[in-house]
Order: sequence, then C-alpha cells, then structure tokens
Amino acid sequence: MYSAHHFYLTFNPHLNDYIEPDYTQAHEFYEYLKEAVKKDKNAYAYWGKFIAKDRDHKVDFEKFKQVIEKNLENGVSTHLYISDFKNVWVGKVESVHKTIGKDFKTLNIYKDKNVEIWFKISDFTLLEYTYESTANKLSELYIDNEFMDLKIHEVSPFTTAVRYPAILQDLADEYYFDQIDTSECSHLILQENQAINNTGLSKVIKTIQNYAFPEPMYNKIPHSAKHEIESAEIDMSENRHHNLKKVAFSYIKALEIVLNDLVFHHLKKQGAADDFFVNPYVMPPKILLDDIDSDAIPLSQFHKNFSINQLIYFVQKASKSNRLNFARAFGKHKQFIRWVTSDLQKTLEDNKILELRGILAHSDSDKISDEDAMAIRNIILGVGCTGLISQAYQCFYPEDFRPIAHVMGAVKDKTKEAVNQNKKTKLKLVS
Repeated sequence: MYSAHHFYLTFNPHLNDYIEPDYTQAHEFYEYLKEAVKKDKNAYAYWGKFIAKDRDHKVDFEKFKQVIEKNLENGVSTHLYISDFKNVWVGKVESVHKTIGKDFKTLNIYKDKNVEIWFKISDFTLLEYTYESTANKLSELYIDNEFMDLKIHEVSPFTTAVRYPAILQDLADEYYFDQIDTSECSHLILQENQAINNTGLSKVIKTIQNYAFPEPMYNKIPHSAKHEIESAEIDMSENRHHNLKKVAFSYIKALEIVLNDLVFHHLKKQGAADDFFVNPYVMPPKILLDDIDSDAIPLSQFHKNFSINQLIYFVQKASKSNRLNFARAFGKHKQFIRWVTSDLQKTLEDNKILELRGILAHSDSDKISDEDAMAIRNIILGVGCTGLISQAYQCFYPEDFRPIAHVMGAVKDKTKEAVNQNKKTKLKLVS
C-alpha cells in the first residue's frame, strides 16, 4: 500500500487578541475559507508559516513539490496538519509557494509578516479539539521518509529537534478529502462541524464514551463516522429529537464508513488492495475480484466508500473464492468475516435497514415513522442491545475489546481463605 506523505505545522494560538479565549487564527481561517467556498467551489486561501523578520527562508521547496506530485500520482490528497496542541486541523493542499504577491487570499494577520512558505488550501476542517484527543491524533503522525533527516516514531507536544514544516506520514491513513460523497457535499468545510461552534459537544462525547463506545474503541472510529455520530447525538440532546430521520441516516452512514474502514481500508493497509479492482466510471462504482474490465483500476487507488450491500457481497464472494490474498489479510479476523456474512446481514435484513437507507437518501423520509427512525439509531448505536458498530469492533479486535463487557478477575472465596489461614495457624502452633 502506498503511504501518503503530508505536512505538519504548529502555531501560536495567542498571536491574535480575540475576545473568546478558545478562538484562534485557525478558527478565523476556517470561516474565511468557508465563506469563499460558499461563493465559489474552486476557491482557496493561503496558510503561511511565520518566521522572525531577521531570519532567512530555508525551506527546500523541491521536496514539498515532490510530495504533492507523488501523492497526486497515487490518487490521494496532500494534508497539512496544523496544531496548537489543543486542536488539530487538517487542510487539503493544492500547492506550495514562496510568495503570493497580489493574490492575498488569506488573513490580515499575515500583513507585513515574514512568511517562509505558503500553503494553498482548498478545503479545511477541525479533526480534534481537546488536549487528550489531540495528543492521541499526534501520536499517529510519524517521520520515516526520504524527505527528512530524522526519524520520529510519533509526534507529541514535547517533540523537539523538528524543523517545521515537517514532512511526515499518518498511521491512520484516512482520506479525509478523497472519500467525500460529492453527491451530498462537495467540501468538508461545508459540512456542519459541531466541534467548531458547539460548546456542548464535549459533554455529548463524554456521554457516548461512557455509555456506548469506550474511549479506546471510539479512537478507532474514522473521523467521518465520528462526525455523523456526534451530529446525531447533538441533535438528540439539544434539539429534542426534532429530526429523527436525519439522525437515523447519520447512523447508517456511520456504520457504512466503519465497515468500509474495517474491510477495504484494512486490505490497503495489508498490501492486498492491488489484487482487487474497481470500475469507478459506473454508478455505483463496481468492485471486482479480477481485472476483467478495461476501465478497472486497482482498489488501492479508489478511496470512496462502497455501500454496505456491495461490501457484504464482496466479502462473501472473496471468502468463497478462497483468494489467498484475502485469506492472509483477514487471517486474524475470521470472527469478523463470519459476523459480516451472518449476524450483520441478518440484522440488516430483519430490520430492512438498507431499504430504509435508500428511502432516507432520496428525501422520502415521510414514508418512515419516527419509531422506526429511532429503532435504527438504537440498533446501530446500541440502546437496549449491543450496537452494530460495537459488534464490528468487538469481532475485529476480540482480544482488545472482550474485557469491556466481561469480568476478567477471579472472585476470591473468603471461606477457603479462612480455612487456609486456620491451617497455617495450627501448623505454626505445632511447630
């Protein structure tokens, strides 16, 4: 699997004197670019790296250009990760520049500043917004590539000896901008992001982690799936269930994203995605076990999500065909494969969830009752049952998540302890 290279910068959140203490220039940049994209889908803005006025520019631009070109050749976007150690933002990088001249599409804070490098950003969103989740995300970033002279296993707020901007890799390898369903929304920046403007989200996430997904499990959920879950639960807690159909649709999409991550992204991480193929020019894109279609490309170069129906069909077909590459990739996850082709499929069929997804996706939500919409949310989240997302992770990582709902410690038998203690006392007296 090709591992994309990305860029990483830190910034001082106190450079501007904003009235709100948690509002930074990254928030202002987000709003600036969002307004531009609303008016023009091809809009962009520049994020720059400050250096002191008396310092010289030392960025090797050829390396940065090579990174972008190499990523483009492999069909993936280049990310700019930006952190103030409380938040992690990510931008889609189109190009890098020494100067931007009269094309001053950026924040006023950059006026009369010495900027060493400009990143042309066409999309932007907030990934993490607490110290704990930010530290976890930074730990997934590492440096081990031909563009940097040092190797670092994981980035942290205490990482030293790194000259920014750094060129690094991301263990998660999430394709934030490449997996967007453009039929629903063209940019991540146009999607509602509750973490940016909703102060109650921390409490909602704490509730989710206390009652549905413990933190280690929640950390494994892809960002786009978390976005759907958090948006749904904010709606449930603050808007008093005013749009249960939208909540249900968010949960179906979250489940779809999680399953794609555990099947297709896993194949990519195992280096097996070049052995399967996709025709991206038909709707919906068709996944193939063999390169029998002249329009087919390797699965490794396709980053959109497949429908759950397509996913289940692929898993069934690949399992029955005894494909060695598939068997090797899921050798340690046989329980998960059995679950996908049996329990998951049965639950989806019994509750007509995939049929309801089609209705919800085509704005025919009036055909679905609030009771059924709530049932979909309960089945996937896990209210009154073990939710489908939890089942997916428990089957994929049985050793990691078995202790969640299983008492592992031995219960002490006080009667036996008392008998043994008496025996020891008698032996001492005899001796």
